[in-house]
Amino acid sequence: MSENKSKKLFNIVTNISDNIIEEAQSATVQRKSAKRIKWALVAACLCIALVGSFFNIPNPANAFVVKAYALGEMDDGTIKLIETDLINQSDVWGGHFDGDNFYVSVGLRYEGHNIESVEFTTEEGFFAKQYIDKLAIGENVSKMYVGADNRLVMYGTEFDIVGNTLTLNDETMTDDLLLFWGTNAKDMSEVPQNVEISAIATFQDGRTQESTVSVDLSGVGVYSATVSEEDLQQHEAEMDYYMNLPLEQCELVEESVETVTDVYKVKLETSTSWITIQDEMKFDEDGIWRGGTRGDFTANGYEVYIPVIKRDHNGVYTGMLYKVPKSIQYNRE
Repeated sequence: MSENKSKKLFNIVTNISDNIIEEAQSATVQRKSAKRIKWALVAACLCIALVGSFFNIPNPANAFVVKAYALGEMDDGTIKLIETDLINQSDVWGGHFDGDNFYVSVGLRYEGHNIESVEFTTEEGFFAKQYIDKLAIGENVSKMYVGADNRLVMYGTEFDIVGNTLTLNDETMTDDLLLFWGTNAKDMSEVPQNVEISAIATFQDGRTQESTVSVDLSGVGVYSATVSEEDLQQHEAEMDYYMNLPLEQCELVEESVETVTDVYKVKLETSTSWITIQDEMKFDEDGIWRGGTRGDFTANGYEVYIPVIKRDHNGVYTGMLYKVPKSIQYNRE
């Protein structure tokens, strides 16, 4: 990876709070044991529209529907695929960037009667696969959570690329199969905002039926990334700098100050993220917790913000943003 490419990648990575991305490398992520199943919508917003294209006279005995499945983390830490609601979708999607390709979880599967096989095709990008059972038994598996409700959208960073056409049948569509859409790109600006996927079912009597799947990537994109050891050390040095930078030297963004009960929304000019109040937060002697940094490309150039949660002696939380003057921004040279 070139120096400019690594720098661009790190500009993106450092804009993401630790509360949003629990793991961007292969380090073990310790999550608080859930008392209930953690539902995780698939990373992309999926809108499935049956176009009703029957290429032969329909047979009433034939049936075909495309469904989307989510990653669900159980109480014992195992990962399961759970059918998700296609109507109430989030405007935040998550994925993984390995330096060459973006991978977005779409979790598509099919159901029906008398189906011989289903062919998924995309004219843009490619398909990739993961197998949940293989990931679940491994240690130090990377996880990523996005959105205000900390939805699990990535589990592991190993993908099997299969091309722009994928054919599934009852033997190959195993219970642990997770389907991804991917594309070759140098950064997020090259990822399309909408991807069309065609699903054509061939029935045992030779008839066919088609569904069209629209993958909406126009919302806020959050992703993990594979970085070099050198870049990781630089990132750690930068975070250490901002975590110890006196807030008195920064500018408080007055309109950002608000009382927080569960989630603090960090809204910048070009991005939005969320900080969820958690028991694991470590506040200093002044009741201050810092949520990493956020970067924003504005008309005035690159701006750096430090999100802060303050807890008073009554246990009341207040969220706020501090803008770092350009003169004291971390020098990456």
